[in-house]
Amino acid sequence: MNAVMLRKGRTRQLSLDLGLASAVAAMETRWRDAAEGERRSRARFAQNVIRPEEVAPEWQRWRALLGGPDQVRRFVERAMSRLDAPLEPAKADTARAHLAALPSAISERLAARGLTGSIRLAFVEPAPAGAEMIGRSHALPATLAEALLEGALDPGCSPIQPLGRVGAWSTPGVRTLTTILLLRLRHKLTVHARRERLLLAEEAGALAFEANAAEPKLVGEAALNLLEHTAGGDLAAVARERLLAQAWERVAAAFSASVDTYAEARADVLARDHARVRAALPGVSRVSVEPVLPADVIGVYVLVPAGI
Repeated sequence: MNAVMLRKGRTRQLSLDLGLASAVAAMETRWRDAAEGERRSRARFAQNVIRPEEVAPEWQRWRALLGGPDQVRRFVERAMSRLDAPLEPAKADTARAHLAALPSAISERLAARGLTGSIRLAFVEPAPAGAEMIGRSHALPATLAEALLEGALDPGCSPIQPLGRVGAWSTPGVRTLTTILLLRLRHKLTVHARRERLLLAEEAGALAFEANAAEPKLVGEAALNLLEHTAGGDLAAVARERLLAQAWERVAAAFSASVDTYAEARADVLARDHARVRAALPGVSRVSVEPVLPADVIGVYVLVPAGI
């Protein structure tokens, strides 16, 4: 021991290499990557970026546009009745739909989406036990809407009785001859980012013209509400054909300018909505909106005051 302790000269300290240096470096790299990923995730999904009051108007507008539970229920009830399969009232404000009573072309579509037999429907959450919640994106209203729309746009190939896209009738809901145009509005949305993207948005609109006026009396929902009034009676075939022919002539001659103006106004509203939402989200790409003109007139309806 004395020889070891008192030995003169320099000695080399030996070490045991376990290969931990590379492992430590790799661990530090992974740790930094995880920390950076967490930082990005928190920035991306931070809930305090958008204040609810800043986007509430847009949320309310789109909710009204897409329709709530009352609109969904009204559509399903009317569509099923038109297809000779009316809903059967059930307890707890629900209804029972007998899908087998629908035309085979529609019942087969529903079967492909897992809907067969008789089902109990609920339109307001929470759905009671044993009932299926029906929203606007549910397979039942979606399939009914597809079938009715296809039939209206292409009556010759429709397996069901198509909806009428033109019509004339008397109603107590108007005081003067009123022409209602049902429109399909399309808008081109350009996302101005590092790589520009072009999107297409669609919405339905309506204009109501009184007598021979070239400017609409009512627009949007107010015009559509006129169609909700109960019909006062049918018109003679000769009178109906004459009114519709005159209305169609005015679509091209007098109404086209107002239709384009309405389409441009709706595009401006959509652009402002996008601008407000993006102002609340720093760093989100700007969006410009351009209407596709001319707008499509997909329905013409003439309302005659009852008693005339």
